[in-house]
Amino acid sequence: MDEQWQKAWDEPEEIDPTQKQELLGNIHRRIDAGRRRKRSFIIGISAAAAVLLVVIVRMPGLISRGHAREWQELASNDSSQRILLNDSSVLWLAPHSVVRVNPDLAHDRRVALVSGSAFFSVAKDERHVFTVAVNQQQVTVLGTAFTLHKMDSLDLQLTVKEGKVALSNSGGRQLLIAGEEVSTVRGKTGTVRTEDPDAADWWLQSRTRWHNIELEELLDRIEKYYHVKLTGDDMNRKIKLTLTWDLTIPLKDNLTVLNSLTGYNIHQ
Repeated sequence: MDEQWQKAWDEPEEIDPTQKQELLGNIHRRIDAGRRRKRSFIIGISAAAAVLLVVIVRMPGLISRGHAREWQELASNDSSQRILLNDSSVLWLAPHSVVRVNPDLAHDRRVALVSGSAFFSVAKDERHVFTVAVNQQQVTVLGTAFTLHKMDSLDLQLTVKEGKVALSNSGGRQLLIAGEEVSTVRGKTGTVRTEDPDAADWWLQSRTRWHNIELEELLDRIEKYYHVKLTGDDMNRKIKLTLTWDLTIPLKDNLTVLNSLTGYNIHQ
């Protein structure tokens, strides 16, 4: 057919009327087919543009909602860290501890303890409660000071220095006041114990003097603060000690002093 078109172009007088009509018909059919393809192409582009527009219109909402969930993660290294939160509360992280903080903390005061221990000195705000999530449990306060320790993936220990704190979990809601401490067992609140309020924040000082403290309690505090596990053979964990713990020097140096007092080989 293309050869007939070329011949009609080169020698128009030699093409009879029937052939001319047939060629014209083919030309019109090709033109119509091209128009239909173009129209389909334009419709396809329009549909794709419509889909793209929907995606672009919807994306800001998705991004906004995703951003709202992006809490700030704060972590400490091998020493404690003091952090001023944007609601005027103060947070101290023990070594190797991690928390996540709601970016809009001034209006939505939620924090999550991911690992380790943290001491909270919460600014009073009667309109906005302050909550700390640990595992599947929650601590709620208005203005107080307390220490939280994440024991494992299920349990925690809470020591209250000032004010009142409510601990909520699958076992119910328990109110604690200054000088009280509690540990959970399998995610439920255990027996509330009376404790020296200073036990909540002893590690905020550069040096702490302990008088007649049981070795068992001392090791427990050290392990929670440094986020380590201490071992030693043939230890009497009930013996009482008086010593100064120096937080300005490495753990191993403090353990050297402890071992010289006890005669034990306590180590990580």
